[in-house]
Amino acid sequence: RGIRVGYLDQDVAMTSDRTLVDEMLDQDDDRSVAIRAYEHALAGGTGPALEKALARMEELKAWDHEARIKGLLSQFGLTDLEVPVNRLSGGQQKRLALAKVLLDRPDVLILDEPTNHLDVAMIEQLEGELAVPGLTLLLVTHDRYFLDNVCDELIEIERGGAQRFRGSYSYYVEKKALADAVAEATQQRLQGLMRRELAWMRRMPRARGTKSRSRVAAFHDLEEAAGKRAQKDELSLSVNVTRLGGKVIEVRNLHKAFGDRVIVDRFSYSFKRGDRIGLVGPNGVGKSTFIELITGAMPPDKGKVTIGDTVVLGHYDQQGAQWPEEKRVIEVVREIAEVIPLNKGRELTAAQLLERFLFDRDKQWDPVGVLSGGERRRLYLCTVLMANPNVL
Repeated sequence: RGIRVGYLDQDVAMTSDRTLVDEMLDQDDDRSVAIRAYEHALAGGTGPALEKALARMEELKAWDHEARIKGLLSQFGLTDLEVPVNRLSGGQQKRLALAKVLLDRPDVLILDEPTNHLDVAMIEQLEGELAVPGLTLLLVTHDRYFLDNVCDELIEIERGGAQRFRGSYSYYVEKKALADAVAEATQQRLQGLMRRELAWMRRMPRARGTKSRSRVAAFHDLEEAAGKRAQKDELSLSVNVTRLGGKVIEVRNLHKAFGDRVIVDRFSYSFKRGDRIGLVGPNGVGKSTFIELITGAMPPDKGKVTIGDTVVLGHYDQQGAQWPEEKRVIEVVREIAEVIPLNKGRELTAAQLLERFLFDRDKQWDPVGVLSGGERRRLYLCTVLMANPNVL
C-alpha cells in the first residue's frame, strides 16, 4: 500500500498532439498537477487562483520538477520541446516514455527493453538514474553489459520454468554453463539406465509378481524422465547465399544534407566481398540515413552509388515490416515463397523454415497481432533472409 510503480512497455505508440513537456506532465503525481494548475492560472485565471497555484508550486518545490523534466528530455536526445508527440519517430517516442516513467522516481520500476533506441551515452545516463538507493527494479533486456551494471539478480525463464541466479550476468553465464553440463550428464545416465531396464522388460515373462510390477511402474517413470531433453531452442540461420561477383557497392563523392544539417559530405568507398562494417555514433547523427543512401532507398544530393549486378541486398531496418494484424505467421512467409532453397541443393518448406526461427507448428498459425516485439523482429529477419542475400 502506498508503493508507486512505474512501467515502461516494450512497444510504445503515442497519438496525442501534445508537446513533449505537456506529455511529461500528463501524470497524476502532485507536482505535475500543480504545474498544470499554475499554467492554467497564468493563462487566464484570477488573482487569487494564481496566488493559490504559486503557493502550491512553492510548497511542492515544483519548480525543480519542471527543471527535471527538461533535463530528462535532454538526456534522452529530445531537445525540440514544442514538437507534437505524434510527430516523433518510434525510437523518440520510446525515449519519451522512458523519461516519463523516470520523472517522479517511483519506488518500483518495471522496464521492458529500456535500452532499445538508446545510444551509449544515453544508456550511461539511464544507469545513473537507476542507481537510486532503495529502488526496486525488474527489467527485460538483451543488453548484457547493461544487465551487468544495474542488476544483482537474474531470473531465467526457459521451457515453462523459472530459475533464479544471484549475481551479475557474467556470473549467470558461468553458473548456467555448469548447470547445463550437469543436466546433460544426468540425461546420459538416465538414458543408459533406461536401456538396461528396457532389456529387462523384454526378457520378463507376462506373469509378474508384485516386485516386478513395481519395477515396471518405475521403468515408465524413468522413460518419461529420460525423454525430457535438456536442449535449448537455438535459432538456425543456415540459408543459401547467392553468388557475389567482384563488384559489390561503389560509392563516389556522396553528399546528403537536410537544410544546414549535413549527414555525409564527399564520402567515397568501395565495399568489398567479405567486408564487415559497423556504423557507430549518437542517435540522430544519420546512421540509418547513410544506410538508405547506399542501398538506393534514398537519393543523394550529390555523388553516385553503384550496386553490382550480382548483389542481392538484404535490408533489416530498425522500423521493421508492417503486416495486417490478422495475417497468420505462416501466411507472411508463404506469400514470399512456399519452398526456400538452401545450400548444397537442399530445400525447406515455409513451415520448416519458421521452425528454424523458433516458431513451432502451433505458433505458425497465430495472427501477427498477438506476437511479442521480439517475435515480430524474428519473423522480419526470417523474411529478409529468405531472399538469400549476399549483402546484408
